[in-house]
Amino acid sequence: MDRKSGSRTGGGRDMDICLGLGSNTGNTEDNLLKALSLIKSAASVTRSPLAGAAISCISPVYLSSPVGNVNQPYFLNCAVMLGMSGVSDYAVFGRRLIFVLKNIEKNMGRKNESVRYMPRIIDIDILFVYDNVQKNFIALDLPELKLPHPEVFNRRFVLFPLFDLSYNLNKPFNEESIKKALAELENSDAGASQKISYYGRFDENLTRILR
Repeated sequence: MDRKSGSRTGGGRDMDICLGLGSNTGNTEDNLLKALSLIKSAASVTRSPLAGAAISCISPVYLSSPVGNVNQPYFLNCAVMLGMSGVSDYAVFGRRLIFVLKNIEKNMGRKNESVRYMPRIIDIDILFVYDNVQKNFIALDLPELKLPHPEVFNRRFVLFPLFDLSYNLNKPFNEESIKKALAELENSDAGASQKISYYGRFDENLTRILR
């Protein structure tokens, strides 16, 4: 998988959705692959909020140290972009999408956590949604979903995968803004001290999923 471009399959549509994936329990590589497979499967379900969506690009995978609770295994992280059309009410769409993603986490074995920053088999976050017609990022402030994700610029394990996709992103998530955020986090302890390295060893299985 090429660092700068990631894996690409098709192009964007009326709307782009960026998800961040992470895993640090069990076979983390397989966990990411399974989550991507389940996200793709959700796009084939007519009544799903992701119906008709297509994965447009995937970042390389990074190995990253945990945030908040350092006494746990390192994570594998990546970012994935999906393109789709036909959304008129973003609040309704966001609530339905969160429900689907939480079900994927649950079906993969993730438990409801009463304490933050615990080990997890899979974590799927919506990082942002971009409307290609209106040329703007969707802003939501719901109890269950805030967009763009408020921690995007505070987490190196999010910014590094986004940087790999930044050639295909718009402000405020383009290459320049991500570089600036990474520089500001370099000497910070707010999730910025983790050493993240390129992982990238599951290309063959990923290719089979995306076919």
